[in-house]
Formats: sequence, C-alpha cells, structure tokens
Amino acid sequence: MQRSPHTTAKHPFLTPSIYSVQGTPRTNAANTLIALRDDQAIPPGTPTKTRPPPGQEMVLELGPEGFLTPIKPVEPPARSRGPFPGQPVNEEPNPHASRQASHGQVPTSARKKKLRMPDKIQQVLNVLSRERLSLPEFLVEVFMSKNVAVKKWLSQFYRYKGPSRIIKIWSMKSRRKKWEKAFVDSAVDVVAERTRSHLANDVIKKPWRLPHTELTEQQIADLLHDDSRFLDQYADGAIYLSRLLKGVLGEDLPDQKPCDAQMRSSVRGCITAMLLYTASQKTNAFQTAMGIFLHSTGCPARVIEVLSGLGISSSPTHIQNCLKTLTEDARNRIQKAANENDFYIIYDNINFATKRHHQRTDNIDRFESGTTATLIIVPPNENTNEKPPKLTVLRPESERPKREVELFFPDQHDNIVLNDACKSLVSNAIVESLPEGSSVFAIPMKAIEPLNLHKTTAFPLRIMKIDESTISGNIAILEKVITEELQMPESWIANPPVTKWGGDQMTTSRLESAKIHRAIDPDPFHGLRWVQPVMQPFHLRMTLCGTIYKTHLGTQAFPGTLASIVVLLNRNRMSTDKPSFSDTDDLLRIVFQAKTQLLYEFLKKDGMSDKEEVSRVTDLITQSLLRINDKGRPLLPLGLPHTNANVNALLFLRDMAVYLELDACIKAGDIGRLRHLLPTITALLHGGGNRNYAIELLRLQYGLRQIWTDEWSKAVLSSMLVNPKGVDGGWMPADMFQENINYLIKAVFAAKGSNLKWDYLRDSVSTNVRTFQTVARMFECQVGVRTNSTKHKKPSALKDIAMIIDSLKNSGILALSVESKEEPPVHCTQRPLVNDLSQLGIDAMANGSIKAFLRNEKMKLEHAMDLENVLADENIME
Repeated sequence: MQRSPHTTAKHPFLTPSIYSVQGTPRTNAANTLIALRDDQAIPPGTPTKTRPPPGQEMVLELGPEGFLTPIKPVEPPARSRGPFPGQPVNEEPNPHASRQASHGQVPTSARKKKLRMPDKIQQVLNVLSRERLSLPEFLVEVFMSKNVAVKKWLSQFYRYKGPSRIIKIWSMKSRRKKWEKAFVDSAVDVVAERTRSHLANDVIKKPWRLPHTELTEQQIADLLHDDSRFLDQYADGAIYLSRLLKGVLGEDLPDQKPCDAQMRSSVRGCITAMLLYTASQKTNAFQTAMGIFLHSTGCPARVIEVLSGLGISSSPTHIQNCLKTLTEDARNRIQKAANENDFYIIYDNINFATKRHHQRTDNIDRFESGTTATLIIVPPNENTNEKPPKLTVLRPESERPKREVELFFPDQHDNIVLNDACKSLVSNAIVESLPEGSSVFAIPMKAIEPLNLHKTTAFPLRIMKIDESTISGNIAILEKVITEELQMPESWIANPPVTKWGGDQMTTSRLESAKIHRAIDPDPFHGLRWVQPVMQPFHLRMTLCGTIYKTHLGTQAFPGTLASIVVLLNRNRMSTDKPSFSDTDDLLRIVFQAKTQLLYEFLKKDGMSDKEEVSRVTDLITQSLLRINDKGRPLLPLGLPHTNANVNALLFLRDMAVYLELDACIKAGDIGRLRHLLPTITALLHGGGNRNYAIELLRLQYGLRQIWTDEWSKAVLSSMLVNPKGVDGGWMPADMFQENINYLIKAVFAAKGSNLKWDYLRDSVSTNVRTFQTVARMFECQVGVRTNSTKHKKPSALKDIAMIIDSLKNSGILALSVESKEEPPVHCTQRPLVNDLSQLGIDAMANGSIKAFLRNEKMKLEHAMDLENVLADENIME
C-alpha cells in the first residue's frame, strides 16, 4: 500500500508516483526510484546543464535493462491535494487535454524532456552523493537485496547478459596495474571456486575411476574406443575448466593449423585429467593408461615415479597391480571362451638372449627358449549364429579314393586354377607399367571358396618356459595348455574332441612323432588321438621364397641372374646363406615385374593400343609359362630366341607366379585357391630339396584328398588363416599372427633389459600385449604421432625396375628377336640352365617319395614302437 505524500519523513516533496513501485515504499538505497533535489549536495565539477531548475527535482526510474532513466523535472508539490494524483499543484489544468486525448495526441505537459546519457549518469551519481553512498556500496546493496521488485529488475539484468557485458567492460577499462590486479584476482577467485565446485561433482569423476582390483580389458577398450577423442572426452566433462583452458590455450582463435589445434586440445584434456587426479587419486583413468603405455615401452620405474608425483602417470606399484589384474581377467575370459566355443591352438617358440655384464662361470650369457600360444575361436555358423555342430573327421573306407599315388600330383583342375592365377598376376604386372590414367585393368582372379568375412577372436595365452624343439616338450605344452591355461572340465578330458594344433614344420613333425609315441596308450587324452597337427602357411611361404631365391641366384658373372641384380641394385643386406625374408620377398617381386614388363614390350605389336594388347600378350606369356616342350622346358614365346638366359627367365616367372598366388589367396581368404595350389607347391619344394616341408605337405594332402571328410578338410584349411581386423583383404597366416605377438613380447623384453624374469613375462606381459597396442595407438593418435602401421607405404620401385630392364636389354635377355641379324651374346647360350623345380619335384614324387610316405603312414600304428626311435629326432624319410 502506498504511503501518503503528506507523511514523508525524509523526502517531503516526493509524490506517490515517484516514491514507490508497485505499492512498495522506498526503504533503502537499493530502491528502484530515486529523486534528485536542487538543495542537495552536488559533486563539484558537475556540468550546469545537468542541474535541475531551482525548486524542482528530477525523477529517475529503472529501465528494462537495469539502467536508471530520468522521467522529467517536476515542480515541488504543494501541501494541498492536487486536481488528480500525480499532477503538481502549481500546474494549471490544460483545457485542451481532453480534446488532444481524443485525437490521440499527448498533452504538452506530459511530454518528457530527452536527456543525453552523460547527463543521466551524472544525475545518478548526484543521488549517490546525496545519499552518501559509494558506487560499490550501492551495487552491493542492489545485488544483495531481497526486495521482490529489485529482484525482478535484477532478473532482467541477468537475462540480457548484464554480468558478461559488465565484466568485458571492466577488463577493457581497467588500465592501472593496481586496479587490474584487483579485478583479475577477483575474477580468478570466482572462476576457481566455480571450477573446484564443479570438479568435486561425483558425476564428473565417476566415469574416470579405474580401481586396479576391478580393471578389465573391456573397460580399457570402452574408454579408448575412439582413439582421437579420449582426452577430449576427459575435458568435455569439466565444462568450466574446459572453457577456461580453451581461452588460455587459444583454441577459439581463428586460422589455426590442424596440428596446433590438436595439440592444444590434447593439452587441455591432459591438464583436466591431472587436476581431477590431484583432487582425487581414484579418478585415475588417464594416469593408468599413461602408466601402462610408459611401462610397455620400457620407461624406467624411477621416471614413472617422478611422473606419478606430477600427476601424469600412476605409480609403478599401481601399474604392476593393474597388469596382474588384467592377466587374471584375460585368463577368466580365455577359460570361459574355451568352454563355450570350439577352438584351435597356434603356438610357436620364442627365444631371448640374456647378456651378463660381469662374466663368471655361473653368470654367463644365455639363450633361453620358451613357447607362446594363442587360443583362436572357431566362428559360429553364419546362418544361425550358433556353435558349429561336431564335425566328422574321417571318411568311411568305402568312400575313399582308390588310386592313392595320383592324388598327390596336380590334376587338371589344379592346372586351370594356376593358369587363371598366372593371367591375373602377369596382367597386373603389365598394367602397373602403363602410363598413369590408363583405362586398362588387370584380369581379376576368380574366387573359388572364400571364407566368410569376420573378425577373428583370439586370446594370447601366458608364456611357457618349455622348449618345443623336443617331443617331450611338445607333449608338455599340450597338457599344460589344456589343464592349466584353459582348465577344461573332466568331461572334456575324458572324451576330448579332435582339436587342431597349428605351427611350423618342426612343430607339426614333433606332434606327429608324439602321437606315434603315445599311440599305444589306451587313455583318450594321453593317447593324443585328439591332436590334429596343421602346418601353417607363413613358414611355408618363407621356405618357398628361399627356395626360389637360391635356385635362381646364379653368379655375378652372368647378367640377368639374381646375384648380378643384387649387385646392380646395391642390395648389401642380401645373403646367400640366410637371406632376410622381407628383403628377399621385395627383390623377387621387383624382378618379376621387370621381366614381365620387358616381355610385354617385346611381344607388343606396334600401332596397337594397350587395351587390345594387354589381354593378348598376357595369354602368350601364360601359355609359355605353363606349357613345356619335350625336354620338360617351358615353350618360349613366338619370336624369342631359344637361349639358356631366356629359358631361365621364364622358369623364374613361373616359380614366382606360384609364390605370388600363394600370397594372394591368403590375403583374399580363399581356401579353395589354396587347396588347388598345394600340389604345385609340394612339387616345387620336392624339386628344391626341402624334404621336411615336402613330406608335411604330402601328409596334409593325404588328409585333404584321401582320409578326411570335406567338412573337416574345410575346417583344417580355415584354421590356417585369421583376420584380426575383420576387413576384406585382411587375412593373414595364423602363424604370422603368432609371430607378431612374439615380436610385441620381445619388444617389452628388450626395453626392460635382460634381467627381466620369466615370471614377469608370464604374469604381466604375454596376455596383455594387445592392450599395450591399444593404449599406445590411442596416445599416438591423440597427439598426432605417426603410428607404426601394419600397412607400410613402400617407396616406389620404378627406378629399380627401369635399371633391371635396361640391364636385361643390354645383355640380350628377353629382348632380341629371332628375325634380328644380331646374334645373342655368348653368355646367354653358355650359361647353365637353372633347375626346373616343378619337373624335378614331380620326378622325385613319382620315383618313390609318395610311395614311401604312404608305406610309413600304414606302418606307424602297427609298428609304433619300432618307428619311435626313427621319427623321434627327425621326420625325414629316405
């Protein structure tokens, strides 16, 4: 209720309309309406035009955005009641007011005089001076007021972003250092208090808690599912801190380089993680991941301890506890997967060289050997997504082929598949030599029996300090894996299903010998009748590569041989005794491309387009490689002189076509192509003298074509390939996958030093190598470090190919025509012919190798004890 204008105590000249707002009387300096009187003190220096006329007062009101606005100068009201509320007594009524109102006009007496903003501000300051209030005191009273009307106008102040506008103005106008320091200190205190309060919220901290007692690989995978967003997600949760750091780091600045923006974003996330860890060491996801990363790269424990004190990493003790917990989690998942799914095992030896600085008789350098293994889950049925049914292993005797010897040689279907593979490989080499932008495409290879595309589920097992080079060592590995690592139930051990065990040639040979050794044991488990050895293709591919290299190496005296090309290209790392597989593979591929492109230049007709000639020349080259003359040599293309150099070049192309097709069908995951290629590889290895691998291939073919059912044959071939990423073209040999795991374990061993104990490798490293990779990839992606990808971008080989082509042309190899008057160089005709691996292998197989193998297969169960001493050391037949 409004107070009467006659009862004002302090300001007797205030009218009801200027004394209160919405019926609320003026109680303190925070009132929304203030009156200025001329008899009040005005600060000196005030411009004259801002003073109200003598005997009048200026009335101010609070505008919608929180600013005081003068209404008009008014006469002091008389003591008597005016003609109407709000009108001064001394003002005469306007006789034309009613008529002006009827015409929509505002009476002259009601019109407000517009004042400039400086005048308005000065009037406000005059009121504060009259009330003896400083500006800070007034503002404090306003913002602390509990008056409903004041709160209403303050809400408008906040709604129109008044605080942010005021703060920006203060920051721009604060010129003096003393004032600026006070302003910054106050602003920092506010931001710090808000940030600490927000960081203390359990909702922010809870997602980043990783207690080591509950740590699992799945938790780490979930945290790091997006490699480039881990630290960003850390920062996004702390809104206030993130905004502050964005401003400090300048992330909002325009025209930033992508690398700079990524670095600033990563730094912001790292600082957020450190502050959360400082507030509560339970909020340790970043520190745990960083600790695992540093530990896996061989960072010394003292360095990790220092970084832990800085809030960047967790402590070494915490890291060790995390790794042990992860190992236990891995073991539980392995045992669960083995009991719920069909599986097979891949294992390989691993060697460590330990060095001692102070040599003593009991403290010398050692070369220690152990075994690593991986559990691989058989994928479920594609249509039903259920566990595959139990497979029948052996064919009935009545369904087995009768002509056993002929089954090991390449048949007509095998030759057709090899012919198609040669066309695809030759055309691809020719197309790569065509100018960029050419519309010619290589002939694609037809798929025969590709595996269903899926991501392989694999579990590395704990490392075992068991030497697998002996028969007893392999038996110990089988029993340890089943009983300790997988902990298969008694029902499984009482009647074990046939399980595939993959490895290199020595592994499968020792397992076969172990089965012969245990053949007389009546116990189903200890008799090892449930063990199915499967030789893996990666070691087979390395052996075939070495065989081709040694066969076609020759001497430096004859141009065109591999030995002369090694010197020409300055390949110093190439060795005759033990050449590096990667270097040898790269060299053989380059030479294949060079010789194929040279043949294309020779056979191409002038004036014909590449689109027409690629297909024709590809057919000519393929026919020459696969057709042989009466001497067992390949037929030379029409027009090419019959010299030993040219024959050797074609033999090299034919052997390389087999090798390249082996690699191509593995990457494509096509076990049908692999099945048809095995007989040809068997012949090549027989011809190259690799009898150990040749005998294992005979055993594999014997199972595939003679005694195994079709479903079990498919299962055996499928166990040779894995696809870790589940992408098309991402298939790889299973033993190569195991070699990669060995490499990761050795990397940790090399970083930690030779004093590393086997117990540590077993309990903290071997089952966690994939987690190490995941964490390392996250940090590398987060900060933009170039990762060591599995898909390396090879440098261009065009210069090497051109050098080889020029050398062959100058030597008269695959270049001179029979119609040319120029005679081939002497070295082309007098050089020795290289071995025809295919023909030599077929002859060796026909002359007794197959018959000896079949005879031993029939005898090994009848005379197991007699063969034990023969096959225990080496599985080599005379």
